Amino acid sequence: MVKSKRRAKAVIGIIIFIFIVLVIFLKVKYGTYGLHDFNCFFRQSKQEILEKEGDPVSREKLYGSCEDIKFEDIEYTFIGNYMESVRITDPDIRFGILQIGVGSSKKEVMLAYGLKETLSNEEENEYAVQNGIYSTSFYFDENDRVYKIACGTGV
Repeated sequence: MVKSKRRAKAVIGIIIFIFIVLVIFLKVKYGTYGLHDFNCFFRQSKQEILEKEGDPVSREKLYGSCEDIKFEDIEYTFIGNYMESVRITDPDIRFGILQIGVGSSKKEVMLAYGLKETLSNEEENEYAVQNGIYSTSFYFDENDRVYKIACGTGV
C-alpha cells in the first residue's frame, strides 16, 4: 500500500516536471508572444522582401533614408535597409505558437498574448501589446476579428 502511494507520487512528480520543462522550452524557443516569429520577420532586409514579394504597388520616400513600400496586403516602412514597422492585412501571415493573424478572434488574441483584461487604448477596437522591442497593435472589426496588425520595432 505504501509502495503504491510512493509510486503514484513519483509518477505525478515526473509528469509535473516534464510539463514544466516543456513550458520553459516553448517560452525560450518562441518567447511569450511569439518573439521568434517577430524576430525572423523583422530580420528580412529590404532587398529580401522585394525579391520575395515582387513589384510593390507603391514606393514613397518619407524623409532621409526612410521609405514606405506597399504591396497588396502588407505595407513596410524601412529606415535604410532595415524594417522599422509593418502593417498587415494578409491573412496568411501568422505569428507565435498559436498562429495569430488577420482573421483571428479577439479571444484567440487574448489567449495568445495573456491579456486578462481589456487594455486601455485610444480606439476601443485596438489592442496593443509590448513584446520586448516590438510594439504590436491588433485592430478588430465589428465581429471581434482581427482585420489589421501593426507592428514596429523600438520603444
